[in-house]
Amino acid sequence: MTGRRQAGLVAVAVLVTMTGLTGCAPFACPAIGWSNTLTVQLVGDTSAVDQVQLCTDAGCAPAADVDPSGPLGWITVESNDGDSWTFSVGMTSMEQVTVRTLAADGTVLSDTEATPEWVRVGGSAQCGGPSEATVAVQA
Repeated sequence: MTGRRQAGLVAVAVLVTMTGLTGCAPFACPAIGWSNTLTVQLVGDTSAVDQVQLCTDAGCAPAADVDPSGPLGWITVESNDGDSWTFSVGMTSMEQVTVRTLAADGTVLSDTEATPEWVRVGGSAQCGGPSEATVAVQA
């Protein structure tokens, strides 16, 4: 057995012993898999808006050409009612985002920078958890 492996086994044995003696277990976070939600509230005339995208330095999503395994692959539209678009953005808390509105023919109607103010709505301070934010932009 190598010295490194022996040291690891000793450390585990000490941890197990200490846990049994003190009744304290090291803190463990539950399995991850939550998603943050960003709601975009459009202000003004939304009649020409067909699609809303979230844009970062990596590009805009959702879009047909987005690599689903890339950083934009987590961005999906959860719901929209014309004035309000709700996005699932994975475990990302975007500090800065550009909200892009598009017409049915793909014409960009507006690009508006926004700074979401994220509020954790689940999980814990130690482990993190799902957060929500709402930004209002001119349509």
